[in-house]
Amino acid sequence: MGNLFRYFFFAIAAGCAIANATEVLHPITAPGTWVAIDGAAELDEDIYSADMTLSAEFALPMLNGTASIYADGSFRFLSYSYEYSTEGYIHNYCNLHVNGFNETYVGTKFMPFVNSSSLKGFGLNLNWRFPPGEGSQLNRFHRLNIEPFFIYNFSKKLHLGSAILYNTFLEQDDFAPGDEIGLKASLTWKFGWNQTTETGWIFNEILLYKARIQESQNKHLSKPYRKMDDKYQGMKMRFDLARVFGFAPVPVSFGLNYEIHHGTLFGFETGHRIGIFAKAGL
Repeated sequence: MGNLFRYFFFAIAAGCAIANATEVLHPITAPGTWVAIDGAAELDEDIYSADMTLSAEFALPMLNGTASIYADGSFRFLSYSYEYSTEGYIHNYCNLHVNGFNETYVGTKFMPFVNSSSLKGFGLNLNWRFPPGEGSQLNRFHRLNIEPFFIYNFSKKLHLGSAILYNTFLEQDDFAPGDEIGLKASLTWKFGWNQTTETGWIFNEILLYKARIQESQNKHLSKPYRKMDDKYQGMKMRFDLARVFGFAPVPVSFGLNYEIHHGTLFGFETGHRIGIFAKAGL
């Protein structure tokens, strides 16, 4: 009965998560069953925002936990910029930006060697991103992500993961975004951990490097002028720290996360995101 309740609960949560979302950096893990809610404040390109994100993954019981489906969804409640200047005159304004739903991410994960005791082996992660709602003016194209990954259990409390990724986009309104490639790595460390009750602390670190390998094209223009000169490369990092409690029927954790992109670690430049989260399941 407990297992039935667990699967029913996570199936509902996964269905609710098929909303719109900003992309979340999750650690590289084997298929599992869990649901998480995250509230975050972000500073990006001098714009301050507040988001609520729901993420869920559901391991398919008929495949003995070797495959799962997942989704990320978030809503942007507030997004604004503020400027104050005294160069010859007083200029003070607050500019309200977009708010509403962001992009939708749904996907599936396969890992046939999930039951191996130490070396987890290889898996494949596939996901689809839909264009955003009113909460974002960026990334307004359908995107397919193909992500082969590798997991190694260094010990019962230390798990390492790595992946390579390839993103391709659907052409829309005669505009064709260029393809992207990337590398991803993650570390999960359980400390102060009770293996019997599955309680203690969990620390996650996730790093992503991504680059656009071909220029986008605007096909409204004649052929010599179509390229958009938009090749780029960049890093993104996320850190999670959570305390896990052994509540029935699944473990429940509460924690903090911090993410940096387009910024510097010890500066005040843009590209910072900090949040609090709660998660049911591991």
